[in-house]
Amino acid sequence: MNGRDWIRRQSAATTAPPERNGAGPAEAVRIREREAATAAASRLQPRARRLLQPLPLVGVLLVLGALVGYWSVYRASTKRTPVLVAAHALSAGSVLHASDLQTGELAGDARTMAALVPERELDALLGRTVSVAVPAGAPLPREALGGSAASAAAFTLVLPALHALAGQLAPGDRVSVLATYGSGSGQARTKAIARWLEVLSVGSGPTGIDSASASVPVTLALPDPSLASALALANSDAKLDLLRESGGARAAPIPLASEAGP
Repeated sequence: MNGRDWIRRQSAATTAPPERNGAGPAEAVRIREREAATAAASRLQPRARRLLQPLPLVGVLLVLGALVGYWSVYRASTKRTPVLVAAHALSAGSVLHASDLQTGELAGDARTMAALVPERELDALLGRTVSVAVPAGAPLPREALGGSAASAAAFTLVLPALHALAGQLAPGDRVSVLATYGSGSGQARTKAIARWLEVLSVGSGPTGIDSASASVPVTLALPDPSLASALALANSDAKLDLLRESGGARAAPIPLASEAGP
């Protein structure tokens, strides 16, 4: 063997693959797996770096923000809250009773729901007045609530039960007070003393044979305390009748009626 052959053999032994340099097949497989993992990691690193660049990162944040906003709107539109709804048309100045309100479920944003009266506040509203008209079926807004009716001026009339709707009068009704002066003299005249007064309470009179002629006290809320003097005079000198009015008849005039003399 000459010197050149010896040099070539030494060089081949140095550069030979591990399996040719005495390493077993298992070691060769592990070496190839490490090389493949290193190559895959080197390919993923540029992608990760690209995701962390400003523009892709902003895009991801915008998508996340849109998803959060959509979820908030979805929850607000599907979550329903029990609120108080007018069971019938409520006129301005009427006093709230349990029969005037019912429960309805509505969905809306926090600001809208805060402007409405929730069902849990029903007991606190009874006896309060309504400052503006509320249509039937409409939710009761907080702005429509006035003060307590107990603080309003009130006046009690005493009149025969037959002249107070014969026992059909109830708290919450609206009545007009009609006074007839000079009855039996041939110069009788009837006029409306006050209109659209709310009935606060109706006393109970005796029952039985004399119930038709019995007198009952009827307490009325006075929007204007100056009406008290006219009601007091009429209650003393005239024959009184109560006319129950509805919302549609409120604006209808009640003309003066008189009886011509002989």
